[in-house]
Amino acid sequence: MKFAIISAGEGSRLSQEGMELPKPLVPLNEVPMIERLIRIFVRCGATSIVVIINGESPLTKEFLANLKIEVPLEIIVKTTPSSMHSFHELSSYLKDDKFCLTTVDTVFHEDEFATFIKAFEKADNADGYMAVTDYIDDEKPLYISTDKNLKITGFHDARTEQCSYISGGIYCLTSPALDILKKCLDNGMSRMRNYQRQLVADGLKLQAYPFSKIVDVDHVEDIAKAEAFLNEKKSSISILGITRGSEYSPNHVGNDAAIYNKVKEILESFGCRVDTVSEKEFVAKKMSAPIIFNMARDRFAINRLQELEDKGSLVVNSAYGIDNCVRLSMTKLLIDKGIPHPVSIAMSLDELSFETSLNEVTYPCWIKRGDSHAMVKEDVCYVSTQEEAWRVLEDFKKRGISSAVINEHLQGDLIKFYGVQDTDFFYWFYPSPCSHSKFGLEKINGEAKGIPFSERELKKYCADASIHLNVPVYGGDCVVLSTGEIKIIDFNDFPSFARCREQAGENIAAFVFAQAKLKLNNNE
Repeated sequence: MKFAIISAGEGSRLSQEGMELPKPLVPLNEVPMIERLIRIFVRCGATSIVVIINGESPLTKEFLANLKIEVPLEIIVKTTPSSMHSFHELSSYLKDDKFCLTTVDTVFHEDEFATFIKAFEKADNADGYMAVTDYIDDEKPLYISTDKNLKITGFHDARTEQCSYISGGIYCLTSPALDILKKCLDNGMSRMRNYQRQLVADGLKLQAYPFSKIVDVDHVEDIAKAEAFLNEKKSSISILGITRGSEYSPNHVGNDAAIYNKVKEILESFGCRVDTVSEKEFVAKKMSAPIIFNMARDRFAINRLQELEDKGSLVVNSAYGIDNCVRLSMTKLLIDKGIPHPVSIAMSLDELSFETSLNEVTYPCWIKRGDSHAMVKEDVCYVSTQEEAWRVLEDFKKRGISSAVINEHLQGDLIKFYGVQDTDFFYWFYPSPCSHSKFGLEKINGEAKGIPFSERELKKYCADASIHLNVPVYGGDCVVLSTGEIKIIDFNDFPSFARCREQAGENIAAFVFAQAKLKLNNNE
């Protein structure tokens, strides 16, 4: 990845206040600002670095010429009318690769910057990442509006209701942004903030990436502020993370752990502190926290989470939502809310006889454990006769299962889906050709035929189900009938997202982070 520094300004305010050194050479903790940036870039894996300085900076030119670093360093000496024109002078060195651009006086914590760069390098669904902060110490801040998933929707000279952040002056971009830069200059545009507005207007996908604080050095008094900031411990949002017990991850222990770790990694890259505990530890220690993201399934853990929610904790997914995804509750809610679902019969296994209920069943059908999530293969059974149904229900009773749900069997294409509420993320696939399975039951529907259906309709059904069940992080299964009709047959809280872990992790973390910021702001 390439890196670039705009350092072509005159630093007039500093010089007027008695600073004799050119701005790039002003030291922070005894290291010149421009050297500090360059060495951070090298540690972040820069393949090349390009710097533009003005023609009135012989000391800066000499300093850079003598600087010994391990990657190529290009120095452009040119006085430009604006930072946007300086960017244009740098642009020929930035083609054909992702790049990071910043101004010489931008000061940040290196660990936050490193995780920012790492996240952008991995990103494959964004045209740019913009560093943002809710710390404002700027004479003319550029406010940034975002959606709930931190996708940038606009750049503003004044704060709006959608603005929680200002620009930090660090831009990670891709080649399409350079084409827009040229167009802006051809049209006589000269301010970086107007260029950024054009990026949004032209449809580029820009992601806001929060830093705890970013400061600029414009005045002599800012030097001491910047040094104090660099020496202070970074503030963070504290989040409690609860992993899923292995008994609740049949054949998916590794995948469940992987998605948890991915979300944790990205939250930490946002500057959050994430403390991880198991379900059992959470219950045994009677732990609490104002912000929790969890994959819990243990009954005692869910009860504890509900207690904390009632007292005001933010819990994602809600423990009440987790309960809603238990088969019996899920079936009733989906049917009550008009979400297309198989014809179903719910029954209590405390009854002495199943005869009445079983006489109403059309075979083949599915008999599923109703009082919990499926934990073993025997919790979800495909049966062809009433005799088989009797055996399954008797087995349920022997295992202490209190209720069951009988679903009609739907013949058609089986589809698995994943989503995150309030984001653009939605992913679906046919499990049959790729052997993606928990218990191997997908084979009953056979190879998918590719029956045409409306993806927009599927997304709407899933979004509605997510809201009604109160599970913003979700996955599930549906069947597409030969007519193209869609029936949701299962809906799960916080699945493993094994096929789309990178995208899912980014969107889950962004959702949790946005909800956490909203809670903290409301509490202030």
